[in-house]
Amino acid sequence: MELSPLAEALARLEANPLPVAHRFDTQEPLAGPIAFLPAAFNPPTIAHLRLLERAAAAAAAAPAALLTTRNVDKSITGAPLPARVEMLLAARRDGHNVAVLAANAARIIDQVAALERTYPAAQPTPIVGFDTLVRLFDPRYYTDIAADLDTFFERHRVIAANRGPHAIQAVAEWLHHNAREYASRIILVELEADLAAISSTQARQRAAAGFPPEHVPPSVRAILAERRYYTAERPPT
Repeated sequence: MELSPLAEALARLEANPLPVAHRFDTQEPLAGPIAFLPAAFNPPTIAHLRLLERAAAAAAAAPAALLTTRNVDKSITGAPLPARVEMLLAARRDGHNVAVLAANAARIIDQVAALERTYPAAQPTPIVGFDTLVRLFDPRYYTDIAADLDTFFERHRVIAANRGPHAIQAVAEWLHHNAREYASRIILVELEADLAAISSTQARQRAAAGFPPEHVPPSVRAILAERRYYTAERPPT
């Protein structure tokens, strides 16, 4: 798809008052078990894609990258949303066979609702890193957290992975102390420490400083070499 149709599709998502989703890699509807990773993909990294592949295998599901056009904590900066879709589609050319989606919902439970409304034959399971897992159980984002999560976990599971300095044991311990009643509905997937440490922030910093960003697919690196989406935040580390 050309950039203009990408922007138009995203604008239609934003204009819809209901939680809905859109698929960009094909016109085929989603069906069956889907493991989806909701993220800003600013830009997409190898860590995103490896987590997707590993989590999908753990859940016996097809992998899908879900660009979130809204976020509970962050505004949209950096690469425009159509460019992020374009980079995800480019990653497919590098052999990462993931569906490329977007949804207009910020909360995990609403993203699942958006996928189920748009693709009734799909059985979506969200994939979250440790930081997003903590937000899933944060009462600030709910009117009645117990009612919402009880309803959600009756029919759905969540795949959770370690991120940054936190080992998978830290994730398991956090669940035991903070969400024990739902722990049986959460599949833990472990990433190696080097993968868990990769972040989009690092890639943005290197691109802003004029260096080829590390830990992104080659086709994404080529796009970022041509287009200066990122300005300096602080020197790359």
